[in-house]
Amino acid sequence: MATGGAMSRNTRNQIGRFHLDGDLLCYNIDQLDAPQVVVPADGDLRARIIHEFHDSPIGAHLGREKTFADVSGSLYWPHMYNRVRTWVSTCETCHREKPSKSSQAPLRPLPIATEIWTSVFVDFVFGLPAYADGRTGVLVFVDCFTNEVHLILVRHGHRG
Repeated sequence: MATGGAMSRNTRNQIGRFHLDGDLLCYNIDQLDAPQVVVPADGDLRARIIHEFHDSPIGAHLGREKTFADVSGSLYWPHMYNRVRTWVSTCETCHREKPSKSSQAPLRPLPIATEIWTSVFVDFVFGLPAYADGRTGVLVFVDCFTNEVHLILVRHGHRG
């Protein structure tokens, strides 16, 4: 707060975002967002909250951004993002279960087709409405040179 009782515009704006809802102190980022309950400056309480949103079966170790979105959807405290980022970055389960980047094969561009039907994409599509004879899938062939498509109806249990 500035000296002499005068408050800066920023301070007045921040104060205006807080309000009481019964016995709960709430915070609104703006008028359109739902109010967030303000969590007291209790490090253990904040750690338990992040633990519930990240480490519990409901949280499922979904990562920094999703954990922050879940916590900040209904709760508020200053510098919450930094606390969530630190929590997730030190989570042993996340480090143990996260796939290693080195184990992933590097992506490489496919060679450009120079003739018709020398390079073909093939895939199955299932879950379509049943055809008259009960076929619910399509075997798809796409010529990479012309983008010409050929479709063959197949039964769901078909193993090309």
